[in-house]
Amino acid sequence: MSTEKNKNKTIEYINKQQKNVSFGRNFGGASESINMLRFPLAILVVFVHGFGAEIDIAELHARGLTGMAIYDYVRLFFSVVIARSAVPIFFIISGYLLFLKVEDYSKTVYMAKLRKRLYSLVVPYFSWIILLILWTLMFMVGGILLHGKPWTRIIIYFQENAYLHMLWDCSVWEERTTWLGVKTHNSGPVLYPFWYMRDLVMMAVISPVIYWLINKTKIIFLILLLAIYVFDIRVSWMSGTFSWACLFFSLGAYFAITNQDFTDVLWKWKKVICPVTVGLIVCQIYTGSAMGDETSRMIHPWLVIFQSFALILLASALCKYPKLYDVNKKLARTSFFIYALHPFILYYVIAAVDKIMPMGDTWYVMTFNYLSAPLLCVGICIGIYWILQKLMPGVLGVIVGERRR
Repeated sequence: MSTEKNKNKTIEYINKQQKNVSFGRNFGGASESINMLRFPLAILVVFVHGFGAEIDIAELHARGLTGMAIYDYVRLFFSVVIARSAVPIFFIISGYLLFLKVEDYSKTVYMAKLRKRLYSLVVPYFSWIILLILWTLMFMVGGILLHGKPWTRIIIYFQENAYLHMLWDCSVWEERTTWLGVKTHNSGPVLYPFWYMRDLVMMAVISPVIYWLINKTKIIFLILLLAIYVFDIRVSWMSGTFSWACLFFSLGAYFAITNQDFTDVLWKWKKVICPVTVGLIVCQIYTGSAMGDETSRMIHPWLVIFQSFALILLASALCKYPKLYDVNKKLARTSFFIYALHPFILYYVIAAVDKIMPMGDTWYVMTFNYLSAPLLCVGICIGIYWILQKLMPGVLGVIVGERRR
């Protein structure tokens, strides 16, 4: 029975690839590329948060390509450069899927979309944040009971996170003044990676506006959003992440609304996308973190855009390998669970790896620890996912946003 099922899947995949060839393609279309991307993107998000201590770029350049400098360059390459395109691509995918095969975004369609996002976004969003709060309180109570720490720690915890702001914007990072003189910041809920989920909910709410603007102005709307993103135009009361969300979500929406397969469009521009991406990667590694000097900040938006396109092209090209495609498609279902769970355990995994493999001052041990800890964290997340799927499929369905049929 299982063999017959696998055979049918293989035949279906081959037929799909033959269809791609019949359209002049030697690569996966949008649907296949999304299946190929979701799991690797989740891994990249874990690498973003496993970056470690900030790097002094001037000191790094002075050291040259030797010893500890190699460790820092590896961290820059994965966590600051490659991984920074993960969430923008997730936004592109989300915008594309929201408007896919929608001919008229009527009130009825809009309300149906919101109902689906209630289960796939809103319920998981609050579920995981509440889980983190309970997780934190559990450790606090343990410290109080076992080590005699004061009960006021619990009150201070809620005060420091501004009570209900824990659900929306209590975590603040990258506070700075833009070139226009606006004091701004990025923010997220107490489960800080969920700024993406928060902004995605906002995109779903304002989706009729996005649909109308794209229909009326076409690419002009995207050019305006691009200018806002690239020139870092912000307002002080709103998280800077909102401009990222608007641009990349609207980009995905544009392809769906105009009935274009985004892989077809990107392949037409591959001779521009690929070399520009390589050049921008080299420049970003040299200038360091996007939170560094003005030169770095100017490069970073363009890097994220072109690199996102390049990674989509890479995923599309890899779709022609059936076994790799099948593995990624199967693991794709774990991607949101990895995204949500890794903040709970990543730093414990890093601490455990460092204890097993003492860091000292050996660059190759530190590089091994840096690369292995996020991958080990992902492996643990997958293991917990499969356990929950076997023992508590209903609970798992709620917290990963499994849509009701």
